[in-house]
Amino acid sequence: MDYRLLGPVEVWAAGRKVELKRRQERLLLAVLLLEPGKVVPTDRLIGLLWPEEQPGNPKRALQVYVSRLRAVLMDAELLGEAGGYVLKGTAGRTDVEKFAALVERARVLPDLARRREVLVEALALWRGPALADVASEDVRRRLCSGLDESRWAAQELRLKTELALGRHQELLPELAELTSAEPTREGLAAARMLALYRSGRQANALAVYAELVRHLDEELGVEPGQEIRDLQVAMLRQDESLNLTPPETGPRELPADVSLLVGRDELLDELAKVLASAGRGSGVPAVVCLYGAAGTGKSATAVRLGHRLADDYPGGQLFARLQDVNGEAVPPSTVLVRLLRSLGVDPKTFPDSLEERSSLLRSTLAGRSVLLVFDDALDAGQLRPLMPADGRCAVIATSRQPLLGLEDAIHREINPADDQKILD
Repeated sequence: MDYRLLGPVEVWAAGRKVELKRRQERLLLAVLLLEPGKVVPTDRLIGLLWPEEQPGNPKRALQVYVSRLRAVLMDAELLGEAGGYVLKGTAGRTDVEKFAALVERARVLPDLARRREVLVEALALWRGPALADVASEDVRRRLCSGLDESRWAAQELRLKTELALGRHQELLPELAELTSAEPTREGLAAARMLALYRSGRQANALAVYAELVRHLDEELGVEPGQEIRDLQVAMLRQDESLNLTPPETGPRELPADVSLLVGRDELLDELAKVLASAGRGSGVPAVVCLYGAAGTGKSATAVRLGHRLADDYPGGQLFARLQDVNGEAVPPSTVLVRLLRSLGVDPKTFPDSLEERSSLLRSTLAGRSVLLVFDDALDAGQLRPLMPADGRCAVIATSRQPLLGLEDAIHREINPADDQKILD
């Protein structure tokens, strides 16, 4: 069963809507779904279901609604515990959880176009105000203020992403409508100011700021925050930092994908999630090591994973084989020369020592979203000088053995199997 709270409260099973005719039943379900796995006290449920006038025996009335819900909930348990009720077995099945997961995923995506797609998908889950058909506005505020704020935060992140993609003129009608509906939201005002400024309408952008100041003073008695004040000053000065930054570009060195690699979808999905979530929050690059015997498809798996993630690393994708045709290890200093050339560093500036070249690579990669794929590493010592330091970068390495000397690396063994092979 799927549960929809971001709009009218609905329950769906096998593609069909489950009928919950009574408003209090739907509200009871919504309250329990908003606190999954937690006991909601009986008194709180009664106060929410009947905020103004309670029935003669509210606890008995609540029990009736609980019984009716139990009759339709096929894959969830509605239990009475410790002076209240708890709903179990619904994890991951509400649009609230799906929305939060999509927004969190979007926040770590460096590719702007993909980030916009994910945010549009998340916002499309909203079919109106949360709990639109079951709660009074007062009850809705008590239950959904956090949800509403999350929706606006996602909307503002989408607008920032659209602006970074250069869609300022297309956004102007939408931004005018949004700021009219929410005249005290500084994030919306800032987005509209920037869209107008980049459309050559500086005076109109500054007028939006003046209108925001008026609304904040009259409605809330506060002044605008520092961030939007700084934006106004930058516009008065016509600061170049307000101009659209060209998209990040870089080398694309991955070999061609192997079209007949089969049986690795589950592993690739897992590793894609690891690389999407690891590193970015901690400031440490995500590192994945694929190891196994010769002929198991390590290199093909690494290359396919690299192609799948390419859009997430617009700064480029670098590729280097760490063994030569004779099976001898390529010295890290030699590999560093190749990497630095690919990143556009002038060969005249290359230092002589391995340590200095390694330092130059880290400096060159700082602030860039680059994926590095290293094939056939001998050991961790060969790789360590080639590692980036910026958390926006990531590394995929293959080896015949685990590279246990690489701190925080995720290791996955590639085993030969009937359903995991490269077809000749």
